[in-house]
Amino acid sequence: MKLTVFGATGGTGKEIVRQALDAGHQVTAVVRDPARFTVTGEQLEVFRADLADPQALRPAVAGRDAVLSGLGAR
Repeated sequence: MKLTVFGATGGTGKEIVRQALDAGHQVTAVVRDPARFTVTGEQLEVFRADLADPQALRPAVAGRDAVLSGLGAR
């Protein structure tokens, strides 16, 4: 499957990305700061975007089978 994960730099988001990659999925991790994202993988695309700009997010979700959220309160 082709998946997009929002909040990928947080604890929950990183775990979602890791599990999805381990399961063989193609993953797009949406992050504000790519330098804070430490997960790597052949099937991983890191997409830098601000969640406050819906238009900037369109390419991250286009053609995906599912969009998952790791967003949460700090």
